[in-house]
Amino acid sequence: MFRCSVAGSSIGTFWSKSREIGSDTNVSAASLGRNAVIALTAFMAQVWATGAANAQTASFRSEPVPCPEVITQTVTEMEGETFDCGIVRVPVDYDDPDGRRIELMYGVLRSTSLSPAADPIIYLHGGPGGGELASLTNTLAERLATLRNRRDIVVFDQRGSGFSPGEIECNEVFAANSDAAFAAAGEIAEASGMNPGAAAVEYLIPLCAAHLNEQGVDLSQYNTINNARDVVRLAEELGFDRFNIYGHSYGTRLGLEVLRQNPPGLRAVLLDSVLPTDVSWRERLPETNEEAFLGIYGMCLSDPTCADAYPDLVDTLNSVFSALSAQPLMTEAGLPVTAETLEQLILSSANQAGGEWRVRYLPRMIRDLSQGNPALFEAISLMLYAEAETASPPAFQLEVSSVPARLMRNRANALASQSDELRQSAEALATQALDMASEAEESLAALFLRTLSQLENVPYSTTLNGSYTSDRVALPLRPATPIELGQFVRRHFSEIDAEILMSLVEQMTPDDIAEIFRRLRNLDRFSEQLHELAFALRMFTCNDSVPFNSAARALDRIASYRIPGLTEREARTMAYELGACGGFPTGTLGEDFHAPVTGDGSIPVMLFTGTNDIQTATSWAEQAANNLVGSQFVRFPNTGHGATLFSQCARDVAAAFFDQPAAPVDPTCALGLVPRFLLPDELLP
Repeated sequence: MFRCSVAGSSIGTFWSKSREIGSDTNVSAASLGRNAVIALTAFMAQVWATGAANAQTASFRSEPVPCPEVITQTVTEMEGETFDCGIVRVPVDYDDPDGRRIELMYGVLRSTSLSPAADPIIYLHGGPGGGELASLTNTLAERLATLRNRRDIVVFDQRGSGFSPGEIECNEVFAANSDAAFAAAGEIAEASGMNPGAAAVEYLIPLCAAHLNEQGVDLSQYNTINNARDVVRLAEELGFDRFNIYGHSYGTRLGLEVLRQNPPGLRAVLLDSVLPTDVSWRERLPETNEEAFLGIYGMCLSDPTCADAYPDLVDTLNSVFSALSAQPLMTEAGLPVTAETLEQLILSSANQAGGEWRVRYLPRMIRDLSQGNPALFEAISLMLYAEAETASPPAFQLEVSSVPARLMRNRANALASQSDELRQSAEALATQALDMASEAEESLAALFLRTLSQLENVPYSTTLNGSYTSDRVALPLRPATPIELGQFVRRHFSEIDAEILMSLVEQMTPDDIAEIFRRLRNLDRFSEQLHELAFALRMFTCNDSVPFNSAARALDRIASYRIPGLTEREARTMAYELGACGGFPTGTLGEDFHAPVTGDGSIPVMLFTGTNDIQTATSWAEQAANNLVGSQFVRFPNTGHGATLFSQCARDVAAAFFDQPAAPVDPTCALGLVPRFLLPDELLP
């Protein structure tokens, strides 16, 4: 196979130039090959003329590589056809460009357009440390489909995360100390307010830091300013003359820093769920819980009927928290209703894409709990109304012209048409599985875990969201009951998958359930992903946010919160984490980093926020929008963290912005997102 590798050059240059020619001349699809030849001729002439001069920068060029196995091919995604992967090498320390280098892995979702725009979008993931390249062909492909209609999407795992760990490697340390972490989890959870899984990981973080320090790793280089330099380097090495940025969560803070660095070619910036550089977010994180609930209640108050039905919902909720702290309730199915489980239900309802249907029940549920009635709490917890609230017929009305695309569309429609039959056969499949288990003398616990593992690897699953890993890690540390196991299944699986797993759970004896929890602990220990995410979050927190954020102030803020039941536990956790920077550098970026980013209006900026967001407060997005010259700001009702995860409305507004960044967007579709709240006298489904 012929391969041309020239220093300082990138096949991305040829790629973007050939598309640019096709776009600028408005040619037909059949002419694209001729355009490619023209672009290739010009590209090779440039290569031959400049190769020797740029030889010394060869180690920084982008390099195509096979995608990791976890980035799977599906009926609609094929490596080399619709997506590709590669690496870019960057300096660990940009002040020492000849020093050590690390590799950043990226993936490209090719545009579904036959004539895409010449300015791609670089997607900046959240975290910090929450790499998303692994979800390139499922969650991200679905979320970014509307933007992909016009542009290529570049996704890369930032330094210290996912498939770009750099020098952050602690798997042996984690494995050697996991038993001790389990033993310490209870004590840490009590002191910090964390769930047991997170508490156990907390035990491992300083061990990893000590190991890396002994290896001579400079942890101070894993910070947001260097992340922003990496974004610029990636754009350069992929040959992008112009590019856009879409930042999500921490990616918005990173996007703001890229905007502050003002690199050449930056065309437009979309910030979704905003984390401004001038907000002390770690000490102020609890306020997001409170703001989210007040945002939900605000939607109720905007409807006179709902406002009349629930006139004092904040006071009612505070009374319910106090009552449950003194005397928990128990549902008919045996679910405990405590202050903690109520907090978890409210916050997950507010923030989880696909679960926002629960929001319309919350005022009624709080009222019912104040009267000692936990029935609605149980129904929401067990997802009993999920199908009725979210059911919609599948439709794949894709406008495609190429034969492969038409075939993939037809395959998708064929699969969708089989969904009812598959659902009806779930019981038979489960029975067959039980028979197979019996013949093989395999326990129900082993069968359940094997089935769970298989379902985790389904590439099109949309139920395995960001909370799945932490929930699974924490599961064996919770009471070994069929209720706990059933809640876990219903929270993360749906339709036939949930039915198969639940049919197994329902036939288990207490010994089977105990075996599952024991095996989960012995098999999983802790997910490497959770280790890496927790460590990267701590590393970036200490580098970027301490001492700008203070453990003492996190605790002092408790007195100012209106709803202690939604804020106190989070405040304790934040104080614990901010005080746990031993082994990590702090104050790396200095006060300049925390100055507001204003821009000068030459680069259009759009900011999204959701009323239900418990991770980045709506008020923070408003603050950032007020700082940015000439920016646009849209608030989406009944939307949690990551507006484009929740509605086609947000995705369409985002696409309109990238198509015409300087033009005002029309966000009126957001008005239709406000839920109709269930009133006290209405019958439950």
